[in-house]
Amino acid sequence: MISVVIPVFRNATSALELIRSLHRQKLPSDHPLEVIVVDDGSDDDSIKLLRRCETEQVHVLALPHNMGRSAARNAGAKLAHGEFLVFIDCDCRPIGTHFLATHLQMLSAGNIATCGPVTGNGDGFWSRYQNDASARRARQHARGHSFAGSTQNFAVHAKIFRQLQGFDICYATYGFEDRDLFARLSQAGTLGWCTNAIIEHIDLLTLPAVLEKMHRAAGESALLFSSKHARAYRKLGYAALDTRLHSWLRPVALLLNPALRAAPKIDRLLAHSWLPYMVTKPIVRLLVALAYMHGTSGKPLHGNKSGLDTPSS
Repeated sequence: MISVVIPVFRNATSALELIRSLHRQKLPSDHPLEVIVVDDGSDDDSIKLLRRCETEQVHVLALPHNMGRSAARNAGAKLAHGEFLVFIDCDCRPIGTHFLATHLQMLSAGNIATCGPVTGNGDGFWSRYQNDASARRARQHARGHSFAGSTQNFAVHAKIFRQLQGFDICYATYGFEDRDLFARLSQAGTLGWCTNAIIEHIDLLTLPAVLEKMHRAAGESALLFSSKHARAYRKLGYAALDTRLHSWLRPVALLLNPALRAAPKIDRLLAHSWLPYMVTKPIVRLLVALAYMHGTSGKPLHGNKSGLDTPSS
């Protein structure tokens, strides 16, 4: 059996669309599919909508309060009956009908876990940006840095996942829980890269939201990951932006913080196709790096005086 775990927070509509797409997957007859949807303490009508899709094949688990991505995924995995676990975010869709079969083939060929590409939706700036990020992860993986994948598109032997106790719930805020698991998995066996098992990320991205996520990830989660996996933190490039490791970067981060005020205006410009991607991409990458750098300083992101306490799922 293959068990797909889908964490959900305030996004039942997308989760239902994902479930429908999973029913179209083509699998060997001796590999039945089960889907486990975990509502991570949504405070809207998500759980009511999700309950409507429950069948013998689709199970819904409601957590009593928001516990974060790691705990939600672990809770789903605990209920799973499958020999193989597949994790997909609810705002993603598998491309093609052989997505699961492709992961299964690689898992049956000696890999203890597999990751695959995450592409954007459409042909706008953010689609190209996500495609580039996925290609960068593939190159890092090819160089032996198997901690560079994403759990938006991830499969693993259930036995190995449980032996490693799944995702580390100490990553209670946004970011790095996936890289932590990959780093631990890489010590237990081979992680394969599934080039042909592609996930499409359909959520609408905005520059302010992306900067906020990077700022949030740079806090407690990055500090925990860097302390546990210092080598991986350096290889991924985050250490070079960390003011906790390079004190001279702190005044630079504080000095350049006002540049982040331009994010809403730049975001509107990104929607115009006449702007060359070779111009917009380095600007966005610079702002993303600056947001991360500023996040490591412990200061709130510009314009958010109360800090960043958005739920993590």
